[in-house]
Amino acid sequence: MHELTCPACGSPSQYNFRDYVLSCTFCSASFRFDAESGRKDLFTDHYIIPNTFDQVRVKEHVQEWLKRLHHKPGVADKEFVVLDIRGESIPFWVISLEVHTAWKGLVQRNKRPTDSKLGSEFIPESGNFRRTYRWAINARTNVCENWGMARLHEPKEPVGVTWDGFPMDSTCSRGRITPATEGEKSFYDSREFFEFKYSNGLPILGCQIDSDEALRRAKTHVEWYHYNLATLHCDYLLDSRHESDIAGIQLVHVPFWHATYAYRPTNFLRHLYRPVEKHVVLEGVRGGIIKGELGLIHRDKVQINAMVTAAAALIFFIMGAIWSSMFMLVALFFGVVSGMSAYIAMIKLEERKRMTHLVTPHAVKTQ
Repeated sequence: MHELTCPACGSPSQYNFRDYVLSCTFCSASFRFDAESGRKDLFTDHYIIPNTFDQVRVKEHVQEWLKRLHHKPGVADKEFVVLDIRGESIPFWVISLEVHTAWKGLVQRNKRPTDSKLGSEFIPESGNFRRTYRWAINARTNVCENWGMARLHEPKEPVGVTWDGFPMDSTCSRGRITPATEGEKSFYDSREFFEFKYSNGLPILGCQIDSDEALRRAKTHVEWYHYNLATLHCDYLLDSRHESDIAGIQLVHVPFWHATYAYRPTNFLRHLYRPVEKHVVLEGVRGGIIKGELGLIHRDKVQINAMVTAAAALIFFIMGAIWSSMFMLVALFFGVVSGMSAYIAMIKLEERKRMTHLVTPHAVKTQ
């Protein structure tokens, strides 16, 4: 930390020179500082989306979300326990851009051609499309420092996301508990010029990457997204070209809340299921659930099924050894089901580990 005077109000304060944009704690003015020349330039394209939530409201929204997912909403308060709630105002570079994509590829014919030459079943096709975005790039060096923030883009198309950027308009408008009201501002339009008071108690994280890197990453993300969209138009993509028109870039602090909860069943499952911490991410304007983990997923159910059928196999084996060999066949059946369930659960666990390894940036793993 180093002491500097604010170029707007002249008040001295402590700043971290690792941050690309510095903000005065007295007047909320934002500026960039060149350590070599000592020059300070005011930065005006700095905004913040006001935080309107606190821990109590976040807990209520998480509990309401869990009730809607539970098959017995009345017992959800007893089975789900919120363990921790914390919030942060995270900086994002929001790039307004329009991307044009032209593609060429081969499409398989619906009817079998009379020509028997190789490749005659495919015909060339081409097309183009364009889309506009307000693409958000995390302005932190480590995009994985907050759970779930590295994979917020959930496109409507069947496309696998391998980037951390996301379109702000569609991402931050999903998962709302309360319906939208008439004349309500969009998430992006609710921003204000940066002032610390709009965080309403949330810690404000500093901006660590510059605008040039954000522009480069945004173009890379969107072009890769459009490449994947182009592959949906044909069977074999031969070529795709992308042109990006940048309309503007702004630094926007966005409030996010992170809640941790545990599922503790009250029925017989409590003897078979070990409680595991689950995570939920909410935006801090209207409490929309941006990302959340279910209390009991498919792999957990398969594991429980493996344990139950293994116990049944043991019981019928003992009954077969004592009374009748017919019980041995039933024990064999439950044993096969238990083995298959355990195998499927193991595969699911390996897939989860592999996906976790793929989505972890190399820079984070090598630190």
